[in-house]
Amino acid sequence: MHILYCTFGNRFSNHLQAAFSAMSFLQQPDEVKSVNIITDAAPFYQHLAKHANIIAVTPEKIKEWKGPHDFFWRVKIKAIQHITEMYNGSPVIYCDTDTFLYSNISSLKAELLGGKAYMHEDEGALSTLKDKTSKRTWRALKGRQFGGLTMQPTDHMYNAGVVSTPNNQNGKDIALALQICDEMCAGGVPFRLVEQYSLSLALNHIYTLGDATPWIAHYWRNKEDWNPFILEWIAEQQFKGKSFEEMLAGFAGLDLSQVPVIIKRKYTAVKWHRAVDWLFPPRNHQYVKKNM
Repeated sequence: MHILYCTFGNRFSNHLQAAFSAMSFLQQPDEVKSVNIITDAAPFYQHLAKHANIIAVTPEKIKEWKGPHDFFWRVKIKAIQHITEMYNGSPVIYCDTDTFLYSNISSLKAELLGGKAYMHEDEGALSTLKDKTSKRTWRALKGRQFGGLTMQPTDHMYNAGVVSTPNNQNGKDIALALQICDEMCAGGVPFRLVEQYSLSLALNHIYTLGDATPWIAHYWRNKEDWNPFILEWIAEQQFKGKSFEEMLAGFAGLDLSQVPVIIKRKYTAVKWHRAVDWLFPPRNHQYVKKNM
């Protein structure tokens, strides 16, 4: 079983998350054959060089992977395709950086080897979702064909924070996802959900799909608490002079239940906070001046 991350740009929090997530998978070396990081920021991963394959990509490669419609999230599908071709016949798990493994992965591995695919979680039939983006997307899809598949109101959309494929169909699954994605982009479908819906449709057509939530946490709804937690823990290890191998050993004792994975914050509260910040901005900024 092979793990994949994709990171682009210089936002430090993303690279911090990726390192933390990789450490969670490296806790189970008997089940995880390799960790692979496709990135245009390879210098952030020197500490992982002995434990992961750092695959550097150029801006030209990223542009190529975006495809003819310049769709950024098409890059994720192409990256998955790249790794599945590298390890053809062996299961591959793509993870967003804001994830971590918290359970024994042997049962997930068995499911993948048995021919079942997994994504993070089932968000429901797209046709029944109530948010504006989903409604707009379904209106653009209803009754049409993409990748040879007719869009049905019963088709479910899965969260793509985790994408796990048995990878035993010689690339047919990811090729189908890419075809659906490209045809949707060409067909005027709003881009926002295209990547995750394409993967959902393709994996559920070639295999069957399940939720990866019993094994992998995805804290995309609470990054504001997880990012400082991760930074504090890693900084403490660094200040104590721990080697990466010692950090890996210490990770096993880290209590991952002390920070909630999901927090539902009221949007009204968020709007009021923004309004207060706008009405009463901080003033009288003072900076140190270097003496020449």
